[in-house]
Amino acid sequence: MTSVQVLLMIVNGLSCGLMCARMLGYRRNGARFSRSASLLAYLIIIASGTVAIRIAFGEYVIIDPAETLLNATLCIAVFRARGNVSHLFYGERSQ
Repeated sequence: MTSVQVLLMIVNGLSCGLMCARMLGYRRNGARFSRSASLLAYLIIIASGTVAIRIAFGEYVIIDPAETLLNATLCIAVFRARGNVSHLFYGERSQ
């Protein structure tokens, strides 16, 4: 495995792990409940957490640069939305 592949694996694992942790730590604080946003958040948490765990245990062997870029971009967007999937995918709604 080359150093570029190792770097991509580290970036991919960190971005997926951070994204999963940020979304798990989200608190509504008076925001309205949305079943579709909750389902979407659940699926993203499961998918990103699975990728991070598989990388940590060495089960994830093929690292694609495009996938790493997508995961890093989504991780940045999740942190900018403070873990709120409604703001991330549906835009901010006035309350």
